[in-house]
Amino acid sequence: MSGFRYLPAVLMLLAVAALASENLSHYPIGVLSLLGVAALIRDPKSMLGSADARLLLSVFACLWIPMLLALTDAADPARAAKTTGFYLHFLPAGLYIAHMLSDPGIRRIVITGTAAIVGFWCVDGIIQLVSGRDLFGYPYDGSVLKGVFYPKQRFGLILAVFTPLYIHVVQRFAARSPFAWLLLAPLVVAIAFSLKRTAWMMLFVAVALYLATFFRATTKNVRTVALVAVVCVAALFAAMSAQPNLKTQIAGTLNVFSSDFETADIATSRRLSLWKTGLAVAQAHWINGVGPRGYRTVYRDFAPSDDFWIARGTKGQTHPHLMVLEVLIETGVIGLLGYGFALVLLLKRLWSSRIADPASSACLMVALVAWFPFNAHLAFYGSYWSNIAWLMLALGCTMRPSAENVRA
Repeated sequence: MSGFRYLPAVLMLLAVAALASENLSHYPIGVLSLLGVAALIRDPKSMLGSADARLLLSVFACLWIPMLLALTDAADPARAAKTTGFYLHFLPAGLYIAHMLSDPGIRRIVITGTAAIVGFWCVDGIIQLVSGRDLFGYPYDGSVLKGVFYPKQRFGLILAVFTPLYIHVVQRFAARSPFAWLLLAPLVVAIAFSLKRTAWMMLFVAVALYLATFFRATTKNVRTVALVAVVCVAALFAAMSAQPNLKTQIAGTLNVFSSDFETADIATSRRLSLWKTGLAVAQAHWINGVGPRGYRTVYRDFAPSDDFWIARGTKGQTHPHLMVLEVLIETGVIGLLGYGFALVLLLKRLWSSRIADPASSACLMVALVAWFPFNAHLAFYGSYWSNIAWLMLALGCTMRPSAENVRA
């Protein structure tokens, strides 16, 4: 039984590492879910009695109940029901993680191990950038850096979303050696070379949220932040000088603010067309939406005749590439209210635990960055991105006993 207590930690680290694949992360999370169901049957009082469990239940209810209500008007009932039913497995998995990883030592293994995986991805990506191939033989095409996520363009997105947890671990090591701050430079360079504007935005949100939560304006802290910023900016400029594609992408980003629709649409990778159609869908189905993952089904019905995606002969996109709009379209105002309340609950917990248990707050930040309303990448209701959000949310709900007492 002593070895069994480490099983949830092993499964969590496997789930994080398996994000580099297309679907493998679902399997360890599925095992965590089954273990959670068994634990709920065996000892429901212990599993559901803590404040952490109540937070998980509340956040889950805020997101899942609107999904359930949206089934009544779903554009694709089968797909919506499958998505809603599958989403249910995150609850027992999250409860099991929160219950089993409350041991400070085991939780430290998971947090440090996750940061080590992210750090390895950064190094692997830099090797791919410099040598043309990463440690697994995946090539660099001279444009978008994909790292171990090749051929998917998720490299920068994944690194950016884990930034708060990574900074937390680096800061912990920097207390023993200030040279540990140099570990942030590969992260910034790797995200920059992913050429994903959405990853850049998430990085900015992650750093801003981390500083707003933990930064104390002392002379030492100001100097440290300034030094780290200088190192990261220097590394970024060195990378830009060697890679013209990065400079082109940064310059093209400024066109987002153009008053010309076509120019701005190109700058957003044609997302303005998706948002325009999405707003039309939301206006027509504003109460409870068109059902989870229903956007793809109704896109052609609401898109204008000159829509970029329709003109290409496609049915549009699988989701609108804007999380707040996706929630509004697929679960309506009911879902939007639940989504907003869930974010408020997480922000409240993050703030209340920041002093007593900063590790918990750092994990909750990952979930908040993953669910940031203006994220414009992967689908909010998609299983891949939900894996990240719920793993880190559950890990953030493993408050240390001392922190639990302080909060109470």
